[in-house]
Amino acid sequence: MDHNPSRAQTQAADLAPRVSAVVVTRHTGQTLELCLRSALAEPWIDELIVIDNGNPAQVSSALRALQADRRDVHLIQPKRELGIGEALNVGAGRAKGRWILFIDPHVVLQRGAAERMVAAGGGVRSPWIVGGRLTDTDGREHRAARRGALTAWSALAVALNMQGKGPRRRRKNKKIPGEPLAVAAVSGSLMLAPGADFHALGGFDEGYLSDAADLDLCRRAGDAGGVVLFQPAAAGVQFAGGRRPGRREAQGLARFAAKSARTPGQRAFALIARPALSLVLGMRGLFGGRPPPKK
Repeated sequence: MDHNPSRAQTQAADLAPRVSAVVVTRHTGQTLELCLRSALAEPWIDELIVIDNGNPAQVSSALRALQADRRDVHLIQPKRELGIGEALNVGAGRAKGRWILFIDPHVVLQRGAAERMVAAGGGVRSPWIVGGRLTDTDGREHRAARRGALTAWSALAVALNMQGKGPRRRRKNKKIPGEPLAVAAVSGSLMLAPGADFHALGGFDEGYLSDAADLDLCRRAGDAGGVVLFQPAAAGVQFAGGRRPGRREAQGLARFAAKSARTPGQRAFALIARPALSLVLGMRGLFGGRPPPKK
C-alpha cells in the first residue's frame, strides 16, 4: 500500500466525484424534470446517472439532450425493461463517486440533503446506509421511510400501509434538531450509502421487480453488523407517482417475506404471501390509497 501518494494521485482523488446520484425512471411524468433539476442543483452531487427504463420516445429524447448538454449527466438506456433491483445496480455500477445516492424520480430534493446524509454516516460502523425524510406536497411525513423491525410480517405491514414503530423520540427539551436516528430500514426513494459498502453487500437483490428491494438491502446491512440511519435534516418532497398497488408490488413484498422468514409462523405466511398480499394490495388500491384529510 502506498502510504505516501504522489501529487498526481492526490489531485485525482480530489477530482473524483463526491456523490453519484442514481435515478431510475419509467413513465414518470412531469415530476422527472423537477427531480433531475433538484439533483443537478445539489452542491455535493457531482454526477447524475439516469436509467431510462422504458420511457415514451419524447422523454427519452429529452434525456439524451440533457446528457449532450451536461458533462455530469450520464444516461443509460437498456435494451429491455429492467426490474427495479437490476436497474439500480446498473446505475450504481457506473457510479464513480465515493457515495451513491438513490433518488426516486418522483422526489424533489431540498438543498443540502446529500451533504447532510453523508455527514450522518461519518464515524459509524460499516456497512452503513442513510435515508432522508420524505414528505408529500402538503408537508405530511411519509413514516414508511423509517420502518420498525424487519421480519416476514413487515411485508404485510407495508401492504396494509401501516406506519409501524419508528425510532423512539426524545423529550422536546432534549431533542437535537436534525440528529440522525438508528432505524431498521429507510426508503429507497431517498437512500445513500458509501459505494464500497453498497458493493460489499452485493447491491440490490435483482429478484425484486418493483418493491421491497430497499427493505432487503437494509436488512442485509443490519445482518452484516452495519448501521441504518434516518437523517431528518435531509429532506425531499415526494410527489404522487400515480401507480396503483398491483402484482409487481406483491411480488417484491412476497419475496421479502420469504427471505426474512425465521419462525414457523413466518415461514407458513411466506408460503401464501403472494396471493394474500395481492388481495390486500388490491383492497388498499380500491379503498385505502387516499391520503388523510388535512386538519
